[in-house]
Amino acid sequence: MPTYRVLVNGKFDHPDAETRARLLSELSHHQAIGFTEDGLFTYSAHLGAFSYRVTLQGEEERDVLDEAELKVMELLDAKDYPYRDVAGKATCMDDIKIRRR
Repeated sequence: MPTYRVLVNGKFDHPDAETRARLLSELSHHQAIGFTEDGLFTYSAHLGAFSYRVTLQGEEERDVLDEAELKVMELLDAKDYPYRDVAGKATCMDDIKIRRR
């Protein structure tokens, strides 16, 4: 089954003062970069946009995109963070060709 790296981007939708304070208090836990099977949720201190990076396996690109977008929306809903404009891009790692010199 093909392996995909999925990058989901979105925006925080005008978080109130309490939500902004919670996001800023957790900021240091959301600064990692990379792709993992569990997914990495990242954002900056200006609290405008966020990203979610995850490695998934699936037969169809659309299926892994839907799964990744659903995962990040569930994460945001569980923490009661307002969001909008969630969209992902997937790269099939099996299709990447490495040029040897």
